[in-house]
Amino acid sequence: MSEHGVSDVLLPRLYERDIDVLIQEELLFNESVRYLFSKALKLPHPIQIDRCALSVSDSTGETDIYARFSCGELRGALLIENKIDAAFQPTQPERYRKRAALLSSQLGVKVYCCLIAPAAYDVSRSGSSFDAVITYERIADAIATQADARSEHRAKLIQHAISLARRSYVAVPSDEVTHMWGRVYEIASASYPDLKMKPPGTKGSDSVWISFKASLPPNVTIDWKITKSVVALSFWPSSSQKPVPGLDLTELGAFADKTGNTVLIRIGVSSPPAKWVDATDGQIHEALTAAASLLKFYHTTPTAFA
Repeated sequence: MSEHGVSDVLLPRLYERDIDVLIQEELLFNESVRYLFSKALKLPHPIQIDRCALSVSDSTGETDIYARFSCGELRGALLIENKIDAAFQPTQPERYRKRAALLSSQLGVKVYCCLIAPAAYDVSRSGSSFDAVITYERIADAIATQADARSEHRAKLIQHAISLARRSYVAVPSDEVTHMWGRVYEIASASYPDLKMKPPGTKGSDSVWISFKASLPPNVTIDWKITKSVVALSFWPSSSQKPVPGLDLTELGAFADKTGNTVLIRIGVSSPPAKWVDATDGQIHEALTAAASLLKFYHTTPTAFA
């Protein structure tokens, strides 16, 4: 049992993207969570969310959660960075501030940068780049105020994520993992440019999942789960598209699958060595070829998705 009385066996491992989806839904539908953000930003009234999107990218980088809001007569936007236990990438907090300034000038509204993370997360690296830091613990408490079975379960999911974060690595960079990501980036940039892999920053020892946004729509990614020996086209819960049922994936050498509410089209690849950072260039090419095949399938088979 966890410290919150929830069996770890009954709750899934939550990754940052899972939390992104959960926070997106709570911002849209949970007044208590919206009030929490309003209070943290010292806004005069509870905010109302006009629209909310995940994984929004521009020339300065990627925003985990982007929301447009109104607060009385005030109109504004939130740029939210979500951290469970991964270290900040080099200049990542500063790039959020730069992104906010650029967006503010484009939209003519106030843009706020928010960081959400467990209370134990070391936020000192963020400096003054974020207008508010909101803890997972306070979000879980806000969700739980709804006092129904669904909200209780979602609050426990957040608490479970906090518990797992405490057990996993503290955000300590790993030179060998950072080097491995650098090798993948070099090969992807040279031979698979359509994947549009971003230059990787410093990585921690648990960074075993590489995502490619490519030219895919919001909430759809291609993910190489290195230690699981699989490359997947992932349709996250808030995606507007999903693969049609009964899709024939034989020619692609793939199969349909589902993890929680995320729908996947998976291609199996060779298992990495016991020390996965020692994967060969050939294994990297194999995984990136699978990723490129999934991207091509998405763009050339529009009838496969609805």
